[in-house]
Amino acid sequence: MSEKSVIIIDDSKYIIGLLERFFVDRLHFTIAATASDGTNAINLYRKFRPDLLTLDLSMPNKHGQEVLKELLNEFPDANVLIISAIRGDAILQCLSMGAKGYIEKPLRFTNADFVDDFIETVNESVGGREPSK
Repeated sequence: MSEKSVIIIDDSKYIIGLLERFFVDRLHFTIAATASDGTNAINLYRKFRPDLLTLDLSMPNKHGQEVLKELLNEFPDANVLIISAIRGDAILQCLSMGAKGYIEKPLRFTNADFVDDFIETVNESVGGREPSK
C-alpha cells in the first residue's frame, strides 16, 4: 500500500511543524507541500493532487472558506480537512460546502483521546476504514 500524501495550509509555522511531524510519524503520510496562506493552496493542490489537504480558516490574504469554495469548485472530489480554532456557523458552512471533517485547535497531541479522534477523522476524511464502535 502506498503512502498517502497531504498538503498542510496554516498561517502558523509552529502548527505546520506539529502537523508535519504527526502526519509523518503517526499516520505515515508523505508531506507533498505546505503553505502559510490560502493564496497558494489551489496551485499546490493542482500540482500535487494529494490524498488530503488540511486547511486553516483564519489566514492572511485569502480566508480558508474562500479557498475551500474555489478548490471544491475545481476539484469536487478533493478531501479537505478543516483544522481551525474557529467554531460555530463557519464550520457548519465548510462542512455543508464539502469539507470532509473538522479538527479544533489547539492541537493536543499529548492527549490520547485527541490523538485517537484526530486519526479517526483523518481516516474518515480520506475514505479510510470505518471507525469501530
